[in-house]
Amino acid sequence: IDGGGSKTSAALVNIDGEVVARAVGGSIHYSSNPLRQTRSNLRQMLSAMQPHLQNDPPQSVFIGMSALNGPAGEQELHAFTDGFFPGARVGMDSDLYVALESMHHDGACAVAVCGTGSMIAGRTERGEIICRGGFGYLLGDEGSGYAISLEAVRTAVRAAQDVVPPTMLTEAALSFFGAEGADALIPRFYDPPIRRQDVAAFLPEVCRCAQAGDAAAAEILRRQADDFAETAAALLQKLPDDAPLGLWGGVFCHVPQFTARFLSRFQARNASVLEFPPQIGAVFAAWKQCGIACTPARLERIRAALRKGGVV
Repeated sequence: IDGGGSKTSAALVNIDGEVVARAVGGSIHYSSNPLRQTRSNLRQMLSAMQPHLQNDPPQSVFIGMSALNGPAGEQELHAFTDGFFPGARVGMDSDLYVALESMHHDGACAVAVCGTGSMIAGRTERGEIICRGGFGYLLGDEGSGYAISLEAVRTAVRAAQDVVPPTMLTEAALSFFGAEGADALIPRFYDPPIRRQDVAAFLPEVCRCAQAGDAAAAEILRRQADDFAETAAALLQKLPDDAPLGLWGGVFCHVPQFTARFLSRFQARNASVLEFPPQIGAVFAAWKQCGIACTPARLERIRAALRKGGVV
């Protein structure tokens, strides 16, 4: 299970590497949402997989949790998962841990994630996990879908007041958030406070404006990519030059202008979007805690499922 800031993805994989079922649900980030709601989101997602779980419950479960920066303590693990996986061995660590696991790389490596939030994690040659970023939407999250979208809306508002030059972002923001004018954005954002994922959902509109030649939108993508590249560079300098860099998250996967700008800082590195998504990294972690090896045959069956669209 990979629990990001906006959605949760799960894959049920048998010991042969066959993807038996998959599911997508709401956020299980229990620091940003009530615990009762996150447990309900997990329950709904598992219900969608119930036909496959009823007669063959999982032996091992691993959860990548965006609310964590390291392994979950026993009390925290119990509070979130109690009653869901009877008889199974259950582990939970940060979502970046399962992203690192998804690289299926024994040596030093790193994974940069830009989704609703942003963070980069690396594994040193000694097996130590190091991180940069991950300070959340108030203190960090540079390069994230939320940070990009919020800067774009702020620029749209300033342009509407003639503070900065006109931009396509103004019309896009008013249309997207259903506001007749800039003043009408105030209740949309404050009464009640808008959810981070609803702000981040504006990202495709920012990209559309940038692709249409809007200078303000293009500059926001460049600046946010440069800001996150600075964060990544602070971590990567602690790893060998040949340590591979994996990329994941909606920004890296769907915003080519951002990704190209970010990668221009690291041209000498072996860097690419992850072959296996983080929920498969959670499968690898679940296998590891049971002593099951990721054999070539198992990996190839998972690849086959990915090619067929069997995992999201």
